[in-house]
Amino acid sequence: MINNAAIVNGKPLLDLSIDEIERNFQVNLLSHFYTLKTFLPGMIRTGAGTIVTMSSVLGQLGAAKLSDYAASKAAVTAMHKSLVAELSSKPDIKTILVTPGQLSTPLFNGVETPSSFLAPILEPVDVAKEVIAAIDAGSSTILSLPLYARWVDWMNVAPVGVQKLLRRVSGIDIAMRGFLGRGEGLGEKESLI
Repeated sequence: MINNAAIVNGKPLLDLSIDEIERNFQVNLLSHFYTLKTFLPGMIRTGAGTIVTMSSVLGQLGAAKLSDYAASKAAVTAMHKSLVAELSSKPDIKTILVTPGQLSTPLFNGVETPSSFLAPILEPVDVAKEVIAAIDAGSSTILSLPLYARWVDWMNVAPVGVQKLLRRVSGIDIAMRGFLGRGEGLGEKESLI
């Protein structure tokens, strides 16, 4: 079971309407709950299955003009971790949390990635191959791609001055300035990732 719809508004918090914020959480977070409530009972009855949760490295980092998106992805990650704890007595139901960096989908069209070496843009097919390999291996795991995504949690324990320096060097808080999403003037931006 994979729920992978996502929406990005790409606006500063104060420019977001209440409707945009609510739609973001409906699509990016609540859809996961609805999907789980629908399919998990059958998985528990049969005693098998794999749950793949698509989050984002931004759920750990946050970024300027992404407060609603980052908050929803942080919530998705927390939901997944809670679900893993709830399913601990069901070892044949596998769980995979995917926390990718930027994907080359229309969802983040126009985002200026500061370093293609340090933070390469991922091809969705490559992420899908990793997910399929984890499913085929029959393992529960966390897939953090590319390499820097595996180390993001450590940034949160670094001194504040180091965090600020890393944010400035990475360009994370200015990357959205050229954001188009699926196209200008469309309001919210949606994509399947």
